[in-house]
Amino acid sequence: MATSKTAKSKAARSAVAQGQHCAVINPYALADLVSGQRIPWNDLPDPERVLEQVLATPYEELFDPKYGGPLYVGLKLNERNELVQERSPLLDVQPARDGDDSKPGGLENLGEYSTLAEMARVEDFKSILTWPILCGDLSRHARLQISLRLPSALRTWQLGNALSPDVVRSITFDPKVVANVDSGWTPPGGHWATAGDFFHETAEFFDPVQGAVANCYYIASLSAIAWATPFRLAHLTRATGMSQAQFNDQINFCKPDSGGALDKAIQVTEAVPMTAGGNPIYCRSSESGESWPAIYEKAYAKLKTGTATDMPDITKTAWGDCVWATAQLNGGTRHYYDTASRSADDLWQILRSNCLSYRTFNPMTAWTYSSGDASPDHVDYASAHVVGSHCYTVLGWAYRNCRRWIVLRNPWGNTEATSSILDATISMYDVSWWRPITLKNNDGVFAMEIGAFKKYFAGFGTAH
Repeated sequence: MATSKTAKSKAARSAVAQGQHCAVINPYALADLVSGQRIPWNDLPDPERVLEQVLATPYEELFDPKYGGPLYVGLKLNERNELVQERSPLLDVQPARDGDDSKPGGLENLGEYSTLAEMARVEDFKSILTWPILCGDLSRHARLQISLRLPSALRTWQLGNALSPDVVRSITFDPKVVANVDSGWTPPGGHWATAGDFFHETAEFFDPVQGAVANCYYIASLSAIAWATPFRLAHLTRATGMSQAQFNDQINFCKPDSGGALDKAIQVTEAVPMTAGGNPIYCRSSESGESWPAIYEKAYAKLKTGTATDMPDITKTAWGDCVWATAQLNGGTRHYYDTASRSADDLWQILRSNCLSYRTFNPMTAWTYSSGDASPDHVDYASAHVVGSHCYTVLGWAYRNCRRWIVLRNPWGNTEATSSILDATISMYDVSWWRPITLKNNDGVFAMEIGAFKKYFAGFGTAH
């Protein structure tokens, strides 16, 4: 017995050592929050350009934290290329009261200057000769076009004018502000209200959609539990008033690596943060009028902050380990598998050993590198439509055209990889029926060739 306990202890320490911390905001939820309305993304002819305009960032720079974009507010890469939390400098930006397109992000109108020397006399541009050159183009004769990287101070100023102070405080917490954890928290400009019924039918893997906070790791784990063990997520309620119209939901969280031992039973009402227009700010369901993913997120925020209030700070759920979060939902023992030290064949065998009839029966999540530069192959996440420092749900595997595919889901409910992907409809055995998975739909589900997965992803793991 002692030997068994020692082995388990070593396994747990090893799991902790291999853990990862991922964090990235859903850009579509953030753009909705910035614009103050639900944008009909599926109806737009060019949603990528709309994201660029609303978030003041080139689309190709959105998905890697090395660019310091708006999806990684409150986070930064350290000298070891690890993503760590920081107090966002955007919290100190005082945006211009009156802005227009002639002063993008607070910068002067560049059309006013006839030479670089003239521009360099202006305070904001005195260091322009030292700005990094991104590219130079001489293809148009007699013209040299050069793209420069803005220095961090000007870039922060620019983003601070695109994201209002209320938006910044809604997506990242300020460690300088000491708040009473029991007094309740409300995002600026928001309010707490019910978002619909707990379930429409039951928990389904495509229900959880991440919102405007960097907790992709938790939303991916919710989807993994709903897919692999669909009856695990339950609706436990108790009446708190004279009628059933007043009630609390109980969400049970387990001790990781415990075999299912209860850690905390968290009770919450079904009120979640909403915008003034009645739209969810944070996690929501892909099915309109359903609220269970948002309520599970709220309970998780209450667990992480240790608050007794029914209004926990959702921003404090940012940055975490998707395998640990899965184990908090089911109490399973964590298993981490990095991709760098394993061959594609090894990864394929590990994946299949956790699947039955093409579908994962152990809840599985995968995560990307902190940045494309952290990958051994120095990948370009933007060109592949893969997101850096992001967690995905692993649904299973497929074998088509003599090639091996791993099936994944982006918790944003969209933004699927475009590198080495399968364009088909596949079927997976889902408990008691074969469920068709249409990879042609823009719902965040895609199948990536296992060799490409090894290149773009840092690892995957299970908790069972």
